[in-house]
Amino acid sequence: MTFTLRIPAPALLLGLVTILLACALPQSALAQQENRLLRMAVHPHQGFTRVNLFFQSPPDYTLRVLSGRVRLEVRGADSPSFKKLRVLNDKQLAGVTTAELRGALSVSVAVRDADPGVQVVSCANPSVLSLDIGPGVKRVARVDIAPGREPILSGTERFVRDFDADPGGVPFAPTDGKILKGLLPEGEALLFQQGESLLYRDRAEEAVNVFSMFLNKAPGPKALACYRLGEALERLGRHQDALSYFRQGEGLWPRYLEQAPELLQPYSDALARTGNFAAARAMLLRLMERYLGTPYQAELLNRLADLIERNGQKEAAQAMYRSVVIYSAGSPAAGRARLKLADRELFTLSRDRYRQLLAKYQTIYQEPGDPASRDEALFKMTLLLSLYASPKEALDTVVTYDRRYPRGIFSTIVKKMREEILFPVYQETAAAGNDQGLVQLALDNREYLARCFGDPGFAPRVSQAFEKTGATAKELELFGYLGQKNWVAGSAPFLLSRIVDDAVAFGNVPLAEATARDFLARFPRDPHLGRVREQLGRLAFERGDLPGAAAQLAFLGAKGAQAQLPESEYYLGKALEAAKDYRGAVRSLARFTSAVKPGHPFLPDGYFTLATALAAGKDYQRALAACQVGESVASGEMSGQFLYKSGELQLQLGEVRLAKASWEKAAGLGGTWGRLASEALNDLNWRMKIAGQLP
Repeated sequence: MTFTLRIPAPALLLGLVTILLACALPQSALAQQENRLLRMAVHPHQGFTRVNLFFQSPPDYTLRVLSGRVRLEVRGADSPSFKKLRVLNDKQLAGVTTAELRGALSVSVAVRDADPGVQVVSCANPSVLSLDIGPGVKRVARVDIAPGREPILSGTERFVRDFDADPGGVPFAPTDGKILKGLLPEGEALLFQQGESLLYRDRAEEAVNVFSMFLNKAPGPKALACYRLGEALERLGRHQDALSYFRQGEGLWPRYLEQAPELLQPYSDALARTGNFAAARAMLLRLMERYLGTPYQAELLNRLADLIERNGQKEAAQAMYRSVVIYSAGSPAAGRARLKLADRELFTLSRDRYRQLLAKYQTIYQEPGDPASRDEALFKMTLLLSLYASPKEALDTVVTYDRRYPRGIFSTIVKKMREEILFPVYQETAAAGNDQGLVQLALDNREYLARCFGDPGFAPRVSQAFEKTGATAKELELFGYLGQKNWVAGSAPFLLSRIVDDAVAFGNVPLAEATARDFLARFPRDPHLGRVREQLGRLAFERGDLPGAAAQLAFLGAKGAQAQLPESEYYLGKALEAAKDYRGAVRSLARFTSAVKPGHPFLPDGYFTLATALAAGKDYQRALAACQVGESVASGEMSGQFLYKSGELQLQLGEVRLAKASWEKAAGLGGTWGRLASEALNDLNWRMKIAGQLP
């Protein structure tokens, strides 16, 4: 899905070219439709109205904001007429009409405000396009980026615009050792040189501490210390303090600037940053005169261009950069200049032109030059693709940069870009039903899923993908990592409940119990609470702690409660039967036997325990019925057990012949219960013989 926002202006030539290209296309190609607008819905809100457009597949569209009208053009699409929407009784909209022209669908929204605010809203379903129209969403003109990339733009645009790359210039030069020896004792001269070493290694704060120790010295060493303090403070961004020390140094030893002209560079920066542009420019020109005809000439021209551009003279700055590119080709200065020229287009592009700018940055990156410029060029290549390219291509680029420069100057912002671009990649992968791709996406980007967790459906969808691909062990590992992250927000209860389920499945009882206890403490009112308690009840039952199982599962006896795991009613029933709470056991086991499907491994024992509990409550008729149903679903030794129990119950009901028949059938099956049935049958026959009741 692509997106272009165009406001009508002087770009008539581009429009003419577009028309000519459209006319040149074969009619058969134009007539071919690949998408369809299925329905539209209009929802008024405070300050704006939302128009939801439901397409058959993700639309490729262009949005134009005209006077009194918003027009959406969807390439390769058609639609019904939607006659009912042509007139609307809405505060913001006057009607919506559709028309087909040269293979494109035009959706025209008449607005009551001549200059409407328009915002495209990113939905979880990429086939749904939502437009918010009205003064409530009015904003400044926006960059023509791919839909859904607005968070990346808002998170990077100001940073990139405000980023002060090193414009180049004269390198740092230490103070002449002869001068220092003439002004300071040997130990103090060495200390001063150590301060300069710190300054050279960009440890400006430590350098300030060293140079401050020389402020109480004679005018000569004090002047040198003031110059160096000015340089160190300028690097720290303390421009006013830096300027103050530069002026002190100049007042104490003005002619030293002729011996160390490189100090004019930070001095001019301090002047410029404190608002004295004219003095800064004059000082920089003075420095340039000293280096005329040297390799530093181009570097200083870049610096001058940077200075005047910050003062608003953009055209003059661009001319200087072009001069550096032409006359210093192949030099690091030319690379910096080309980077500056390319930056001018960075946030003014339409989508059909971003590849051209990308090629410029690629050239800068591939050519030998200043490492900082190459790093910056690679970052801006990454930024361009994050704003304009397909989600998959954008993610691949961001990941490549993050691996190459994990601690670079742009690494923090690139990590944020990666978080944002993951969301549309997740949407595409989920919409395609690519469960394996979704699993790999989550595993490969576990540290960057914060934006994805903003969607409440993300965690359940990923869990479903793990289940479908049989990667439960990987889910357990991933969710264990994510479970304690603050940014998983509302999904934390779901993650912990899945960790409990997975740990139980793998027999990791300590992890399951620890996670379940953590869940109970953190989320005592969460909807997943019941499932977690059911798992705790199962674990208690399996280790023989029947009172513990009954305590965890007692909530299932409440009105309206329903077990998420059918076995939970079995565990509860068994625990209650053992505790001689026969009524509770009957209720739980009745729910269990009626809920589970035939073939469930616990079903025969569930019926037997139900019969036992009913018999203990002297409800022999229902107990016998439970035995008879249980015998029909049992096999092997268990069938003999049901027949033996049926004989006992039939005897209690006075049905002697039926009891004999049940025991005879059980005896014929053999096994333990067959032997018991034979003994019971012999005993019955003896008692009946004694009583003279033999048939």
